[in-house]
Amino acid sequence: MKNSNFIKNTFIVPHPPLIIPKIGRGQEIKIEKTIKAYDEIAKKIAELRPDTIVVTTPHSIMYSDYIHISPGKGAKGDFGEFGEPGVKFEADYDTEFVHKLSELAEQKDIPAGTLGERKKSLDHGTMIPLYFVNKHYTDYKLVRIGISGLSFIEHYNFGRCIAGAAEKLNRKVVFIASGDLSHMLKDEGPYGYTDEGPAFDKEVTEAMKSGDFMSFLTFNEEFCEAAAECGLRSFIMMAGALDGKEVYSQVLSYEGPYGVGYAVASFEVTGENEMRCFGRLYKIEEENRLNRLRENEDEYVRLARKTLERYVLHHNKIEKSDNLPAEMLNNKAGVFVSLKMNGQLRGCIGTVSAATECIADE
Repeated sequence: MKNSNFIKNTFIVPHPPLIIPKIGRGQEIKIEKTIKAYDEIAKKIAELRPDTIVVTTPHSIMYSDYIHISPGKGAKGDFGEFGEPGVKFEADYDTEFVHKLSELAEQKDIPAGTLGERKKSLDHGTMIPLYFVNKHYTDYKLVRIGISGLSFIEHYNFGRCIAGAAEKLNRKVVFIASGDLSHMLKDEGPYGYTDEGPAFDKEVTEAMKSGDFMSFLTFNEEFCEAAAECGLRSFIMMAGALDGKEVYSQVLSYEGPYGVGYAVASFEVTGENEMRCFGRLYKIEEENRLNRLRENEDEYVRLARKTLERYVLHHNKIEKSDNLPAEMLNNKAGVFVSLKMNGQLRGCIGTVSAATECIADE
């Protein structure tokens, strides 16, 4: 999909509720750098005067295998769950943009859309960016998008669809990727401390500084889980919207006084760059990785893979070869096979004890 010039600037922001003075009640002074950086990007957004602001948030509706786009004409929200129901927000949605985005995602076989809304109200991952933006600019419509359990590359490709929708509708769009970093920076923090916490924050902020979005795509998911990160998939969707673009990258602030990492970053589009088509580069690297795995796989894995490939591609079963190891042809045993897509478990099947004449048949 051709990327567009209609997204001029994107931003990464955190969403600590205590950044709102009525909630923080003085505690917000500890993240003064974050507040100043937030105000800076809000003023920049006011200068850009976008038609549409796209916000991706980890705290909207989340499914394991579906990216949810908020439907309807708009939504309201408040900070009642944080003790301040009087701090309220209301936003009008860009319904035409949502429709076009859903259409493009379907064309690209990305499971995304407006189905399955369980909670209509705005979440704090959306309201906190709007709290700063609305101080300086309100003449926009909102598109609110959640993250999912889908792979990093699927979120990246969905970001490309966001850019495509902006181009097709001739919309001037600002993209705000809402998300905190690690939640495990300090023993006294909300989740405690692990070594992976500071390590994740260091790596991800270095990637932000250099605009190295390939690093976003190649983070180890177990490492991310150990760090209790919040916003990576949100950032990856933003990166996808900048596919093929040269960007001027800035990390405006980074703080973690409460045991949670907060980064504010800006990515201004400055031109085209074919070397920054990270979705394509990732596909090449992934194909090379899989080829290396195939070169080193044992006879058991090879037979399982070839059996699956033959049935999926040609709808018939592979012929058993007499060239298999004697153990597979002469011995009986239960067999268990797992199927992964993009590194994620998608299915498994097997037997506890032998049900056929040999392991190869099993």
